[in-house]
Amino acid sequence: MTNLNAQHIIHNIYSSLEKRNLKEAFDQIAFLLSNLQNWQLKETLSEIENTYKTMLRYLTEGVKDPERKKVYYDLLRSTYRLTDTAILELNTRENPSFFYEKRRTLRVVPSESYLILIQSLEDIAGKMALASLLEDEGTEKHFLLKTLSRETEKVSSRIFQNAWLSDPWNLDERDKWREVLNNKLYPFEIQCMILSALTLNLQEVFDEKKALLLLEACENENEEIRQRALTGILLFLRKYNHRITLYPEIGNRLQHMAEDNRFIRDIRHIILQFILSRETEKITRRIQEEILPDMMKISPELSTKIKLEDLMSETGTDEKNPEWKNLLEESGLNDKLQEFSELQLEGADVMHSSFTHLKTFSFFNEIGNWFIPFSLKYDEVEGADSNELLKVLMESSVLCNSDKYSFYFSVRQMPDSFKKMMTGQIAADSDAIREMLKEELADNSKKINPIARQYIQDLYRFYKIHPRKKDFEDIFEASPDFYAVGSIARLIGDNESQLTIGEYYFNRNYYAEAGEIFGRLLQTDPGNDILYQKRGYCLQMQGLLQDALEAYLKAELFNTSNPWTIKKIAYCYRVLKQPENALAYYHKAEQLNPDNLSIQLSIGHCHLELKNYQDALKCYFKVEYLDKNKEKAWRPIAWCSFLTGKYEQARDYFTLILENNPGAADFLNSGHTQLAMGHTKEAIRMYELSARHPESSMEKFKEAFAGDIPDLIHAGILEEDIPFLIDRLIYGTELD
Repeated sequence: MTNLNAQHIIHNIYSSLEKRNLKEAFDQIAFLLSNLQNWQLKETLSEIENTYKTMLRYLTEGVKDPERKKVYYDLLRSTYRLTDTAILELNTRENPSFFYEKRRTLRVVPSESYLILIQSLEDIAGKMALASLLEDEGTEKHFLLKTLSRETEKVSSRIFQNAWLSDPWNLDERDKWREVLNNKLYPFEIQCMILSALTLNLQEVFDEKKALLLLEACENENEEIRQRALTGILLFLRKYNHRITLYPEIGNRLQHMAEDNRFIRDIRHIILQFILSRETEKITRRIQEEILPDMMKISPELSTKIKLEDLMSETGTDEKNPEWKNLLEESGLNDKLQEFSELQLEGADVMHSSFTHLKTFSFFNEIGNWFIPFSLKYDEVEGADSNELLKVLMESSVLCNSDKYSFYFSVRQMPDSFKKMMTGQIAADSDAIREMLKEELADNSKKINPIARQYIQDLYRFYKIHPRKKDFEDIFEASPDFYAVGSIARLIGDNESQLTIGEYYFNRNYYAEAGEIFGRLLQTDPGNDILYQKRGYCLQMQGLLQDALEAYLKAELFNTSNPWTIKKIAYCYRVLKQPENALAYYHKAEQLNPDNLSIQLSIGHCHLELKNYQDALKCYFKVEYLDKNKEKAWRPIAWCSFLTGKYEQARDYFTLILENNPGAADFLNSGHTQLAMGHTKEAIRMYELSARHPESSMEKFKEAFAGDIPDLIHAGILEEDIPFLIDRLIYGTELD
């Protein structure tokens, strides 16, 4: 069986199980098992199916069985477990992806027992306890810490791999791993890596016991451990949402934890950080396509303004040239840099592009090192500058852990002078950001935990940059979004969570998601006109104008005099080709804001569509008279003048338009006016300019011309002459 065929069958099996089509699932599982030659699994399948048949017989015969639901759920769990076991065996044998490739490798070289690894951890913990009793600055302590650091690094890599590649646990294994996670004597870096390993493992293999251990870790007092566990459990719930009801222990644990406001707040903030991660690629593109090119454009000019000798002198180091600021402001770069600073403060991943190409150090060859907290020990590093750099990186919340390692290894390769400069720069930036955070985000309960933000950015780098990234299902592209997953929605179903998440999507222009959440909120708050407004706007931005109109009309029911709502209703009616209804609402808007010239223009457009040309002209002339930007009224005045037979007036306005960056339609309409006035040669010239316009072509011209034929006939142009005009235009200079 090819890997492609196997994955297709696997998908069908899980799909059947999710729909509770057990007979169909049994048949597909039997076919899958025929490729494994595992008689134990075949026997298990036969037992499960026979039990199910018996249950169906009892049901058919009308036998009342109070245990039926329990038996059915046991059957479903057993079928899922059998399927998982068969698929794990098949994939480990044949699947070429990184996870299964590593499992095959460990089968060739016998894998290290987790018990041996745990014993190694216990030895390290004992030595750490001993080190804590030694003098702070003693040589013996320095040597012991250095040795322990190396031992910890080796063990952490092996223990990550063991947890990541593990089969579903038995109870003894679960208890041993639980002991490791709860023992405060063990290095917390290893505990963090175990949680990341379990998170990755659960994306490949369902395991109730691992999920329950993650849930326990969600209540750990160490924030690094806690945030990783919270992230892992969210990903688990999204991946296996259809199964959660079959495992009441998971459901009960979630229900208990949902009573803790901090748990709900942190779940909400992790979801917000995942939403922010959608912006990363946009930010990267903007940096590469806008920021860097703009900086390159102004750099030659800056080089003539900046005197290097001033920068190097004692008196020139602390005074900035005011001309630099002017250059930045004139280029528009200053606003963009300010925008990115604000995005960074909010938690957006603005550093991704800077570190994309710095993951080639041998350190990143170990998969576990993509997830290890930045915790290099100062004692391991030679030189005061390196020590200082480590301290700054440890305290910094600007970079995620993965980028800190990239930065550290990059700086270590620099000359000492650059090393010192970089250390000072990042220290200054960190201090500045800390101060800004104090001022702008004083309420910690409302900002995303920096540990969660850094960890999710670590995950982002792994799934987007790792050389074998295509072998993993990208958690940042997976669907549905967290808010739409039933088991997660039950945790964040309160109005505060829903509104916060909805606004987050809305403010980032993810209108489908925002609109869906606003719709849910309206079920519990049906009289909220603001929610109807925002839902209407989301629908409008998706092109669902009829649905948007209905939402706006409901908003009007609860707030009859909101100018924004009334204008949106009018707009929707107009686009939906209901100008009479649109006109009525534009008049309502006019009463609320009589000096708004944009509304006057819209009223004119409605009259134009209703063929009330004289009324339309009145509106357009009013706009021309009152608006400083008179040009916006010229086109509708010119066209209305043509339609009402005021050809000289139309010609005069088209002359003004043609002097101000005309479009293809302007030449076309001017040609109609000249034709109506009997100036056929000038009309042909206008038509030629329209067809040759950069935004047009002969085909586009003919299509636009055909749409105006009724208006030309109304203007007195003979219908039989119209084909002659087109052919004359096509002949061009041949007839001159």
